Amino acid sequence: MKQNINNILLRAVICFVLVSLMCECFAQKFLNFDTYNVDSLLLILPGQGGEERVNTLNNLAVSIYFKEFDLGEQYAEEALNLAKELDYQEGIADAYWNFARMYGYLGNFPDGLNIGFEALRIYEKLGKKYTVARLYADITIAHYIAGNFEKAIEYGHITLDKYRERLEGGATVGSVRDTIYPSVLLGVTYRSLGMFDKSLKVFLELLKSGKRNNFGNTEMVLYTFLVGSQFYLLGETDSAKLYLEKALAYPDINQNVQALKYRPLTWLGFLQYEAGDFDTAVFHLRTAFEWYNKNGYLYWAIYVSNHLGRIHYEKNKLNSAEKYYRQSEMLFSEALTKNSWCRYDSLKYVVAYGTNIYGPISPRQMMEMIWIQGKSMYHRLYQFNEAKKRTEQALKYHIAYFNATDTLNRLQRNRETMELQTKFETERKEGQIEFLSKENVFQDFKLKQSRFFLFGLGGLVILVVLLAFVLIRQNKLREQQKNLLLQQKLFRSQMNPHFIFNSLTCIQGFITEKDPRTASRYLSRFSMLIRNILDSSVEEFIPLAEEIATIENYLELQKMRYEGKFDYSIEVDENIDIETIILPPMLAQPFIENSIEHGFKHKKSKGNMKIRFGLNNNLLRLEVEDDGVGREKAKEILYKHNKEHKSLATAITRERIQVLNKKFKKKIDLHIEDLTVEKKKPLGTLVAFEIPYRQT
Repeated sequence: MKQNINNILLRAVICFVLVSLMCECFAQKFLNFDTYNVDSLLLILPGQGGEERVNTLNNLAVSIYFKEFDLGEQYAEEALNLAKELDYQEGIADAYWNFARMYGYLGNFPDGLNIGFEALRIYEKLGKKYTVARLYADITIAHYIAGNFEKAIEYGHITLDKYRERLEGGATVGSVRDTIYPSVLLGVTYRSLGMFDKSLKVFLELLKSGKRNNFGNTEMVLYTFLVGSQFYLLGETDSAKLYLEKALAYPDINQNVQALKYRPLTWLGFLQYEAGDFDTAVFHLRTAFEWYNKNGYLYWAIYVSNHLGRIHYEKNKLNSAEKYYRQSEMLFSEALTKNSWCRYDSLKYVVAYGTNIYGPISPRQMMEMIWIQGKSMYHRLYQFNEAKKRTEQALKYHIAYFNATDTLNRLQRNRETMELQTKFETERKEGQIEFLSKENVFQDFKLKQSRFFLFGLGGLVILVVLLAFVLIRQNKLREQQKNLLLQQKLFRSQMNPHFIFNSLTCIQGFITEKDPRTASRYLSRFSMLIRNILDSSVEEFIPLAEEIATIENYLELQKMRYEGKFDYSIEVDENIDIETIILPPMLAQPFIENSIEHGFKHKKSKGNMKIRFGLNNNLLRLEVEDDGVGREKAKEILYKHNKEHKSLATAITRERIQVLNKKFKKKIDLHIEDLTVEKKKPLGTLVAFEIPYRQT
C-alpha cells in the first residue's frame, strides 16, 4: 500500500516537472504582446460577424504581421473598416494599435507614433487603463529604436507610473510582470547614453525581481547576462566574471536558453582577453563561434568571428586573423543573400539576442547591425592585406570597406531622419493632446459660469489661441533648424564622391603601370583621407587641426597624381590655437581642387599654392591663393574640351554658406578675386573666407 502511494506521488512529481518544462519550452513567442494560434482563428473567422469578427481579425493581424506583413496589414485594414461601420470604438483602437506596431516593425516610427496616439486617445476615453499602459510601452520602444533616448526614458517612466497606478480596490493597474519590459527598456537606454551606474541599478533590480517571482530560465539568463556585461562596461572585472559565469550555469532546458547562453560566453572571452589570458579567451570565443556557425545563427557567427580575427591580428597572428576574417566574409555574404540573421527560418524567433523575448526585431535594425559587422570586417581585411603588401587585394577590400561604409551611412542617415521626424511627430501629438485637454477643461468651466463671466472667458480664449500660436511657431522654428542641419549634411556628402573616384582612378593607373610601391603609398594616403572625410561628414563642426590635416593629406595625394606640377604651403597665424578653434568642414576643399584641376593642370610652368589661416576682428580668415592660369582662361579651355560641363563645387559651397548663415547670427563671407598684373594679364586666383571665430 505504502509502495503504491509512493509510486503515485512519484508519477505526480514527474508529470509536474514535464508540464513545467513544456510550459517553459513552448511558451508564447513574445512576452510583450499577445499572439494567437493563427490556424484556430482562421477556422472560426468565416462564421463570425459584428464585433466578434473585428476582434478575430485584429488577433490575426497581431499574430501574423511579422511573418507575412501584407497579410497582417490586410486583416488590420478589414478590422478597421468593419469597426468603423459598427462604431465599435475598442475595435477601431485595436486596429490602430496593430498598424502602429506594423509601421514600427518597418522602421516607420513617425507614422507608427501618429496612429498609435490615435489608439491611445480612444483607450483613454474608454477607461482602458491597462491597455493604455501597454501602448505607452510600445511608444517607449519606438523612441529607443529611433535613437530618441531622452524621450524613451520619459515614456519608460510614464509606462511604469501607469502600471503602478492604484485602482479603487487598492490593486495596481499592472502586475510585477508587466513592469519588467519597460524596466528593461530603461536599462538598455541608460546604457546607450553611457549612464552605466543607472543601467546597472535597473538590471540588478530586474534580477532580484525575477528571483522573487520565479521567472523562467530564459529571462533569468538574460537578466544575469545584462548585469555581468554592465559590470564589464564599468571595469569591475571580478563582478563581471561572477555574473557571466552564473548566466552560463542555468540548465539548457530549451532552445532559447541554449542560444542565449553563448552571449555571456562571448563576453567572458572578451574579459579573459583583456586580462591577458589569450588562450582561454580564444577557447571561449571559438566555442561560441563554432556553435553559432553550426546551428545557423549567421549574425552572431559573424560577430564572434570578427572578434577572433581582431584579437589574433592584435597579437600579430596574421594567418589565424585572416582565417577568421575570411569566414566572416562568407557568412556576411550569406546573411545578405538571405536578408536575415539566421540560416534557417525556424531560428527567427529563438531568443539568441535577448530583448527579442519581448517582441520581433525589425528588418531594418537587423540590416544595420549586419552592415556594422561587414564594415569592420572589410576594414580589417584591408589592413591585413596592406600589411602583407598585397596591393590589389588591399585595394579590393578598401573599396568594399568604402561601399560598406556608404551603405551603413545611408541606413543610419535614414534612421537619423526618422529620429528627427519621430521626435517632431511626438511633440506635435503631445501638443495636440495637451491642447485638447485644456480645451475640455475650458468647456467644463464655461458651462458652469454665468453670463457675467462672458468677457473674461473671451479673454481666456484669446490667451489660449495666442499660446497655441506661440507653441506651433516654436515647433516650426525647431523643425526648420533640424531641416537646415540635414541640408548642410547633404551638401557635404554631395562633394565627397568627386575627388574620391578621381583618386581611385589614379590608384588603378599605378597598378596598371606596374608601380605597386607608388600605388601602396598612394593607397595609404588615400585611406587616411577617406577616414578624415568619413569622420567629418557626420559632424557639423570640426577642429581646425583636423581640417588642416585633411587639406594637407589631399594636397599630398594630388602632388603624387600630378608629379612636378605644383608646390604648396600652409601658413597658420601663431596666435591661432588649432585644437580649440572649430569650423564647418571642407569649405576650402572645392577651391583647392579647382586650383589644381583647372589652374595648374593647363599651366606650362610649375604652379604654387598658398593656404593661409589668420585672425581678423574676431573672424577666422582662410585664404587659398594660386598662380594658375586664372578662372577665365580655365573656363575657355574647359569649354573647348567639354561644352556640357557644369561645375558644382562653387555652387554647392555657396549654398552651404547660405544654410549656415540662416542658422547662425554671425555670417560667413566668401570672396573670390582674379589676380592680375599690368594690362590685366591673369596671375592666378585668391579665394578668401571670413568665418565667425568659435572655440570649443
